[in-house]
Amino acid sequence: MKRRRRFACLLLGVLLLMACGRDDSDQKQATPVTPEPKHEAAPPAAEAPRVVELTLSFVAPRFRPDPVVVQVGKPVQFKIFSMDTRHTLVIEALGLEVEVPQKSLSESVLTKVVTPQETGTFRMFCRIHSRLPMEGTLVVSATAGQ
Repeated sequence: MKRRRRFACLLLGVLLLMACGRDDSDQKQATPVTPEPKHEAAPPAAEAPRVVELTLSFVAPRFRPDPVVVQVGKPVQFKIFSMDTRHTLVIEALGLEVEVPQKSLSESVLTKVVTPQETGTFRMFCRIHSRLPMEGTLVVSATAGQ
């Protein structure tokens, strides 16, 4: 019986020491949150890119849509699908070259975001099937022709 009392007292003492010795320094060191001034303008959010869906096909029409029209100075991404076999999409004017998996894989490719810097008409092509020629047209215009 004495052993149980000693053990209970010892256990109670350890628990009290653990509870009293808890480090609350995290709460003491917390910095107060100061509200932001209400008159400051929020920084402009980055413009979300326009996503253009593009389908490549071994048979005509090889690029759908064709032409692809985008606006100069506006960010754009291409989501590319294949209707049949493996392809590559190359748009040298935008520095893009991506491989597109074959249709049976049921995958699409999303390119990096690019921002056309000059207006004009540019060639899009499939490097794998360049002998056909497998080509399309990218038109970069000054106005929104989407």
